[in-house]
Amino acid sequence: MITFNNISRSFIGDEVETVAIDNMSLTINKGEFLSILGPSGCGKSTLLNVLGMLDSIDQGGFSFIGHQVDQCSEKQRAELRKQHIGFIFQSFNLIDELTVEQNIELPLYYHKVPKEERKRLVDKVLQRVDIAHRRKHLPAKLSGGQQQRVAIARAIVTQPDLILADEPTGNLDSKNSEQVMGLLQELNQEGSTIVMVTHAPEHVCYGTRVLELLDGKVLKDESVQQETLAADLTEVACG
Repeated sequence: MITFNNISRSFIGDEVETVAIDNMSLTINKGEFLSILGPSGCGKSTLLNVLGMLDSIDQGGFSFIGHQVDQCSEKQRAELRKQHIGFIFQSFNLIDELTVEQNIELPLYYHKVPKEERKRLVDKVLQRVDIAHRRKHLPAKLSGGQQQRVAIARAIVTQPDLILADEPTGNLDSKNSEQVMGLLQELNQEGSTIVMVTHAPEHVCYGTRVLELLDGKVLKDESVQQETLAADLTEVACG
């Protein structure tokens, strides 16, 4: 589904060059749930932005479902992003003036989906994330966990090929975090490809593969059984 061939991305500030992604090669297969770990500044966010075509690479090759992204124009990348990728953010990024159902419906406008079909898709996804009873509420009237469920509904209503989640539980308490992670796991088990950046090692056990980054390089890339990973993380946490 996704292939990186020796990609690099650097930033220059105050005459100092920072290498965020350093000659990285990586393949992500359809149906995977990839969790990306690493300390602050290791390149996690840059990698997610490159995957989402919000940022470009300086060198290397980037293939996404048959498209050579590094050779695409900005307009072409925007169209690929719109048609194939859903985003879930730590800060929810809901529009305050729109109701729950209007926030979820918004991506369908950009896809020029007919009104009746929009209603059907919104109704379906509202039930899917168990937030239908709040459909007429504004975001300010929702809890953090409810807002994140709305954000997930908005990300999946267009049935994207890839879901990118940037610290999806970062602003949630433990109970709501578990509910959101459980929902992401269900979506993956139903066939969605998910790439998640997280600072919470205990959450990677919901996925199917773990990528650890350090200084823009892949430190570890493992595909393990969830039970084994959960046991390993418990052992680490307990010292």
